[in-house]
Amino acid sequence: MKHYRVSVSKTVLAEIEEIADFIISISTPEHAVRYKNQLISEIATLSYMADTINYSQWKTAKRFHPKAKRLITQNRKWNVIFHIDGDDVIVDKILPSKLVKG
Repeated sequence: MKHYRVSVSKTVLAEIEEIADFIISISTPEHAVRYKNQLISEIATLSYMADTINYSQWKTAKRFHPKAKRLITQNRKWNVIFHIDGDDVIVDKILPSKLVKG
């Protein structure tokens, strides 16, 4: 099993912060921190899981990279769109599942 470096852009990190801010608005800061940490942990699993995920057939995912893959996370609420480039997993975008369409 190959291990990859997982690269998350500042834009994607900002998206994670926006998710946490939303959770704070409807819940508690503690809940937002737990949710954010869980999301980051799930993204980190791509370091060893990336090869097991098939290329996405969804047009929405392919907008970000022709060989995009999707990690569906947080009880199917989020799609982490990523691609593999050599020894790196590049996280391109995090989208709510309801926005990912064929």
